[in-house]
Amino acid sequence: MAIEDEIINISDIDIGTEILNNDKLLIETNNGTKMVAFKDFVIGPDNISSIRQNQIEGNPVGEATARFTSVSGFDVLNTGTTAGMNTKYSDISGVAELTKFLFDAVAHLATLSGQTVNNNSLQSDLQANIANLESTLAATDSSVLNSITLTTKSCNFIVTGASRLESEKPKVSFTASELDPSTTNSNCSLSLSPFLVTYPSANQNFNNLTVVRFAGSFLQSKTTVRRENSSARMDPANGSITLYREKEDGSSEVLGKFTASGDLSNDTNPNNFVISAVINQGDKIRLTSDSPITGRFEGIKS
Repeated sequence: MAIEDEIINISDIDIGTEILNNDKLLIETNNGTKMVAFKDFVIGPDNISSIRQNQIEGNPVGEATARFTSVSGFDVLNTGTTAGMNTKYSDISGVAELTKFLFDAVAHLATLSGQTVNNNSLQSDLQANIANLESTLAATDSSVLNSITLTTKSCNFIVTGASRLESEKPKVSFTASELDPSTTNSNCSLSLSPFLVTYPSANQNFNNLTVVRFAGSFLQSKTTVRRENSSARMDPANGSITLYREKEDGSSEVLGKFTASGDLSNDTNPNNFVISAVINQGDKIRLTSDSPITGRFEGIKS
């Protein structure tokens, strides 16, 4: 057999699909060609080029600090965390727990979808029956019956993105409405900036003495108050939000004044409140704040 017939090119060798611990690697050394067991082949700083080394994440030089933001009660790493820090499970456990929480929440919402469809159907049937009843009453020959006005519509609202309107302070404004009151009663109107809800007047499907539940969820900055018996000294204090009802006759009353609660060493503190109030036809609702705020506000018929 000729020598050239015994030549085997590397391209002729079978391709393997995995490397096992007892497999060998062929290496070229100063002392000749040798084999090394795969289990003994170690990748480390000494056999990685400087370019590749820069691509390997690890603790940076100096102190590495983890910074967290609370999301729905779970501590999640934020962008203030030192770049390249080696994280432990305790650092990312908040993300894991938040993921489980969100999974359970989505699963629960899925179970409610059928109920929501059913409720929407029942609501449509109810609205159709009320419209039929209203038409029947109007067409009757009885002056007592055809004078009846059905007032079944509420004037519910939910607004988000609160801020103090600095150009017209202490008025409050919002950036969006999750629930516009005109969707529950077309005669109810909403202004986001400055915030103002106007309830329907007489004969606009809204009753006097309607009880409305108002709820606010805000973060509020500190303010300052003048120290007692001092004309110049100012002390830090928690801010407050005031809820007003403007009556159709032009008069106004304070429904409630709510003060944030928390340590004055904090830049902001929570100001959460719930109050029920009687609203009449033509009333208007507005808010004022004595310091900057963020948050949401709602008014739902009780």
